[in-house]
Amino acid sequence: MEMSEMRTRFLPKMTHDEVVEYRKRNDIIFVPFGTVEVHGTFPLDVEQTAPEAFALCMAEKVDGLVLGELPYFYPGASPMSPGTIQMSVESGVRYLKEIAHSLLNQGFRRQIYVSLHGPAFLTAGTLVVDFFDETKVPITYIDLVEATQYAAKQGVKIQDYDSLFFGAYEILGRKDELVVDDSICAEPKQDSETSIDHLSYFRRYAHPSGSIGFYFARPEDHAGMTGALKSIEERDERCKKGAEKIREIVDHMEMPEYVEAMRYVDKETSSVILPKYADILPRNKYPDFTGKK
Repeated sequence: MEMSEMRTRFLPKMTHDEVVEYRKRNDIIFVPFGTVEVHGTFPLDVEQTAPEAFALCMAEKVDGLVLGELPYFYPGASPMSPGTIQMSVESGVRYLKEIAHSLLNQGFRRQIYVSLHGPAFLTAGTLVVDFFDETKVPITYIDLVEATQYAAKQGVKIQDYDSLFFGAYEILGRKDELVVDDSICAEPKQDSETSIDHLSYFRRYAHPSGSIGFYFARPEDHAGMTGALKSIEERDERCKKGAEKIREIVDHMEMPEYVEAMRYVDKETSSVILPKYADILPRNKYPDFTGKK
């Protein structure tokens, strides 16, 4: 797919005229959303930074835009940190749904929500199915945990998520936000005092983030204390390698086929499903799909 040259793909950084010109040729927007929460010695918004970098790389594959800067969603078990911003799943779904309706109204029919945060499926999964019932427009969710596992099965060697976090700062030009301090202990997770890590009953039968309510016993129980780097040289090297790994993962995600599949489901819904079942499908916000007067 031949990509058009753009000054930026981030919607908030574009001008009115730039968006108008883009909308003449396409309708794809990626919406990365994340958290502000304790994550070792990484900046608190690392799980917003990472999906934004992935979203930009994916957008470049399919001539899409990115709506970023959405970091305040359900964090999971980390409200025991004073740096964590708490948001309920219900409130997060409601906020994202308002954004989704606005984007659809502005012509972005193919919306792809993106996260790299374990509990995010609680928010995004609810969003995409409820929004579809309300509008009959199939928006989608990419869980980058699943995407990285898929890429690994395709032969991509992924050492750890930290490498992807570092790479995200490289891709977004934000390396200076990372901590460089050789006095900080940045050890990986060695053990845990959080009970759910020692009780396998809950995670046997459901995703841990949706199986039982719990909080971390210590900050390091989330993801260890990694993140801080010993030197600028180490930072630059790890960021460079991580950026290469992100791009390699995205290369294996088949994004052109993905967005075409979205179009296929949309057309099937409007041309096959609705004419056949409009009188019994959920109506919600938009009550008349029958065409009857």
